[in-house]
Amino acid sequence: MAQDHHVITVTETIVVAATPEAVFDYTQDFARRPEWDAGIVETTIVGDSPRAVRVRIRGLGSATVVYQLDRRPERTSAAFTDVRSAWITGGGGSWQYEPIAGGTRWQQTNSLVLKRRGFSRLLVPIMERSLRRSTRMAMAEAKRRLEAARAS
Repeated sequence: MAQDHHVITVTETIVVAATPEAVFDYTQDFARRPEWDAGIVETTIVGDSPRAVRVRIRGLGSATVVYQLDRRPERTSAAFTDVRSAWITGGGGSWQYEPIAGGTRWQQTNSLVLKRRGFSRLLVPIMERSLRRSTRMAMAEAKRRLEAARAS
């Protein structure tokens, strides 16, 4: 049986000169997410247990991010539900925060599930590059902001 979708997954890691608690608290605060993640246009908290956030994603549409795991300051994982997009049917990710000498090793794994269309397999490399680039840029901006706040 043919696969009915294409999944794109990227993993990126960065070291931040801040505690795992500081990195976790900043990056998991969705009210602040558009400050450092240009891919997130708008966020609305919609639930606390489990934690759920409605997000509007630049160029993709909107989805509700529902946390599956929320273990401060170690790790989170979440899945997209109620996706409204011409391009994706789902996605999600997991984030890890590991204490190291001088800071935190922060790792993100993000996935998007592309809608199956005749041409969608042609989009896989383009969408993967775009997801990887936006993940790297967002993480670098969060690092810059966290380290600048720590220095002041």
